[in-house]
Amino acid sequence: MVSVQEIISFIETYFPKKLSYEWDNCGLQVGSYSDKLDSVLICVDITEEVIKEALELGAKLIISHHPLIFQGIKSIKDDTPEGRIIIDAIKNGINIYSAHTSADVSKYGINHWLANLIGLKNVEGLSVKQKNGYFKVVVYVPVDYVQNVLEAMANEGAGFVGKYSHCFFATEGEGSFKPQEGAKPFLGEVGRLERVKEVRLESIVPEDKLKNVIRAMLKAHPYEEVAYDIYRLENEISYESLGVVGEREVLARELILELKQKFGLDFVKASIQKDTFKKIAIVSGSGKDLIKDAYFKGADCLITGEVGHHGILLAKSLSISVIELGHYESEKVFVDIVYSLFEEFKKKDDLKIYKSKINTSFTNIY
Repeated sequence: MVSVQEIISFIETYFPKKLSYEWDNCGLQVGSYSDKLDSVLICVDITEEVIKEALELGAKLIISHHPLIFQGIKSIKDDTPEGRIIIDAIKNGINIYSAHTSADVSKYGINHWLANLIGLKNVEGLSVKQKNGYFKVVVYVPVDYVQNVLEAMANEGAGFVGKYSHCFFATEGEGSFKPQEGAKPFLGEVGRLERVKEVRLESIVPEDKLKNVIRAMLKAHPYEEVAYDIYRLENEISYESLGVVGEREVLARELILELKQKFGLDFVKASIQKDTFKKIAIVSGSGKDLIKDAYFKGADCLITGEVGHHGILLAKSLSISVIELGHYESEKVFVDIVYSLFEEFKKKDDLKIYKSKINTSFTNIY
């Protein structure tokens, strides 16, 4: 059995809550962080059918893309769909967690997954929300323990530069210290000045990995009190963006056929301005507000869930083609993404992970 808090901590290493937009409501919406469970259901939307599905599977946590509760509510009553869902969830001990714009913005999320699916190259952010920087971590380690500390830090993400791992620099020197009354020194004696051969070990650490790297370093280090320094660097190594844009030369008709095949769609809606695309923007869900961003990034085409009539007019005026997959259709990959993230977690904790079979598009072609 694993706690709701443990699962949330895991999922937020990929979809940090801080990435969500102010108007959004990501996080635990119904339930208790301390609840224990052995199964999880992943879905796009929380509906009464999804609650029933969770009950049938015995899943005590639902992870959804769209939040059940977007804004504050004044009452919870069973004469509204939202009220019935909340009441049923509480009665049956079902916890509900949402990763909405946190999953849209994250580099591990939907838009990057879609860009990889269609083979975009040189992918960059379309509307950058947050840039992640580097920190330099310097720690002083006795010679015999350098490898232990280095490996512990590297395992948590220190020392990665491009496609290279374990990028550290080590300088030998002499450290001095005098243990005071009450100290329990690993080396030396209380009240006596000690001089020890040490190594100044330093490496670069991404901002989102810093806490875990420091925790691992302290655990692996033999000293009672560890001397280390942290410096913020000017290097910017990654971004978090609502939407992405990348390069690929492809005929419009070929891309449309490819999207229909890969998403299992009978049709897509498209407004085509050019026969060939060289730069393509992707925005899951509603891409209306990012049409101008796509234009300024030089995109020939915007692949999205929907933009609406006026969005199409704007895109046409900017000579940008638009391919609309459908809102649900562009975001249903959320289920597969989260499922794949849990592969190692579920092996370790014997956790059962289910993909919802409920299609919440609720539209058909007649």
